Amino acid sequence: MAGNWIVPTRTVPVLLLLGACFSTGCTENAPPPPKQTSLKLDDLLDNKSSANSKDAPVGFQSPIRLRTVADHGIDFVHQSGNSDERPFPAANGSGTGAIDYDLDGRPDLFFANGAQFPIDLNNRHDSDGLYRNLGEFRFQNVATTTGVAYAGFSAGVAAGDFNHDGFPDLYVTCFGENRLYQNQGDGTFIETAARAGVNDKHWGTSAVWFDVDNDGLLDLYVGNYGIWNFQDPDTHKFCHGHEAHIRIFCSPTSVDPAPDFLFLNRGDGTFEDISQSSGVAARMSRTQGVLAADLNNDGWVDLYLGNDMHANSLFINSGQRSFRDDTEASGMGYSSDGKAQAGMGVAAADINHNLDLEVFVTNYMGENNNLYQQVRQGRFGDQSSVQGLAADSLAYVGWGTAFVDLNLDRWNDLVVTNGHTDDNKPNQPYSQLAFVWQNLEGRFRKISTDSGDFLKNTRVGRGLAVVDLDNDGRQDLVCSNVGQAPDLVRNETPDTKAWLLTLEGRSTNRDGVGASVLIESAAGKTLHHVCGGGSYLSQHQLRLTVPFEPGSVKATITWSGDKTSQMTLDPWPTNQELIVRQGN
Repeated sequence: MAGNWIVPTRTVPVLLLLGACFSTGCTENAPPPPKQTSLKLDDLLDNKSSANSKDAPVGFQSPIRLRTVADHGIDFVHQSGNSDERPFPAANGSGTGAIDYDLDGRPDLFFANGAQFPIDLNNRHDSDGLYRNLGEFRFQNVATTTGVAYAGFSAGVAAGDFNHDGFPDLYVTCFGENRLYQNQGDGTFIETAARAGVNDKHWGTSAVWFDVDNDGLLDLYVGNYGIWNFQDPDTHKFCHGHEAHIRIFCSPTSVDPAPDFLFLNRGDGTFEDISQSSGVAARMSRTQGVLAADLNNDGWVDLYLGNDMHANSLFINSGQRSFRDDTEASGMGYSSDGKAQAGMGVAAADINHNLDLEVFVTNYMGENNNLYQQVRQGRFGDQSSVQGLAADSLAYVGWGTAFVDLNLDRWNDLVVTNGHTDDNKPNQPYSQLAFVWQNLEGRFRKISTDSGDFLKNTRVGRGLAVVDLDNDGRQDLVCSNVGQAPDLVRNETPDTKAWLLTLEGRSTNRDGVGASVLIESAAGKTLHHVCGGGSYLSQHQLRLTVPFEPGSVKATITWSGDKTSQMTLDPWPTNQELIVRQGN
C-alpha cells in the first residue's frame, strides 16, 4: 500500500489547500471556499519582535479542571523490573503513546512495559499493551490481536507513518532489540525492525520520527542510555546510600553512555544509518528525552536531547543531511550556573507569543527544571527562576512534560509528572505529586490541588502524553507510572472551544512533523508547531488545538521545507477534527 493516498473512512471535514477545494466529507460538489486573504509568512515574521507577551491581549482564562478517570477498561499495570538487585533500567520506567491505528478518529493508547531480569521473552503476562478507544473514555485491550504484545523490556514509544500509506506505524525502543511495527491497514501490525535495518540492540530510551532532508519521508532518531549488563559485575554494581547494607540504584555516572542512531528513510521500507556522516554521533551522552523541532525557523527540523549527567545536546540541521553541534554556543546545554544536570523530559512551545520556540527540560531532585528562552536568534538563557518554575521542582524528580493550553486561553500551560527512582530512601517519597503551571501572560503560576484529583494524588510518574481522548476539543493527559496502572486524566475545564487541525502532508511528510500554523486574529498572533517527540519515552497526539476566537481568524500553514498554505478558520466548526490536507 506504500504510495497510495488513503482517505480515512470516518466523516470529517477535509480542507484541501493550494489549488484544491474545501469540502465537507470530501465531496466534489461542495460549495466554493470563502474568499481567502493572501498572507505571506515572511511579512508576518518581520513583525515578530513586537508580538510579545505584553502586547498580546489576555484571552479568557477559564479555571483548569483535571479529573482522573477510574472506569476506563484499561487493565494494564506496568512491570518495573525492580528487585532487591536493583537492575538499573528498572529505575527509568517506560512510556506511553497516542496512535489512531485503525483511523476511526478516536486516538488509541500504547503502553510500553518493563520486565523482570533476566528477561524472559516468553513471559506473555507482562507484555506491552495497546488499547483501542471505544469512545466515552472506554478502551479495549487489542495488543495480542494486533500483534504488538511484546514481552521484553520496552521503554520508548514513537508513532509515525514512515511509508506514507496513510496508516500510522509504531516504533518501540527496548533494553535489547528495538521493534518496528508496520501498520497493515487491517487492524494488525507486522514487526519489521530487522528487515528495515532499525533493530538497534542497545539500551533504548526516547525515539522520534521526523524528516531530516525534507524529502517527504519520515526518518528516525533513536536515543540510547548506557552500557549495562545484568550478568556483568563491572556494570551491574552494588551501590548504596547512607547505609552500606541498603542497596539502591547506582548513579548514572556508573555506566558509560551508549551511542544514539539516526536512520535515513530510503523510501523502500528500509533505512540507512547516517549517524556518523550526519554528525550526531560525535557527542556521546546518556540520552533520555528527544525533541524534533525547527528551533531557528529556517525550514529544517533540528534535534534537542535531554541527557542524564551530560550537557543537553542541540543539533542544528544544515539541510544537507548533516547537523551542527550547537550545544555549547546556544546556552541550552547547562543550567544557569553552568552545570550539566540529569536531563529527562523535554518540551517546546511558544509561551509568550513572540513567535519563537522556548524549550523546557525536567531534572532530578536537587536540580531545578530548566526553561530556555531565546534571548537573541539561536541563543538561549535559562529563565526558570525568573518564570517561577525553579523552586517548586527542587524536591522532586521530574520526568514527562508538555506545554499544553489546558483552558484554551491562547497561552500554553506546563505539565510535569514526578516520581522518585528509589523506594527505600528515607525522607524521599517514592510516589510524588504532578504539577501544572498555568501560563498567565507569559508568566507561570503553579495551580492548586483544588483543580482536580489529578493534582491531589501521588504517583511514581514517568511518561506523559497529551491527547484529546474524547474529541471534545480539550486536551487530556495520559501518565505512565512505574510498577502501577497508568493515569487517564480528563480535562473538564468549562467553557472551551477550539479548532482541531490535523495536518496531512503530500509532498511533505504525511504526519506534518515540522509544520507550523501561524494564527492571526484581533487578539494578536500565535504560532503552533507540530513537534516530533518530546516529553519522556512518550508520543503526543500530533493534532493541533487552536483556541477559538470570534471574528476573522487567518491561518498560514508552513509545511516542512517552507511550503505554505493560507486559509481562514472562522467558517469552520469548532470542537471537531478538521483534516487540513496539503495540495499538490
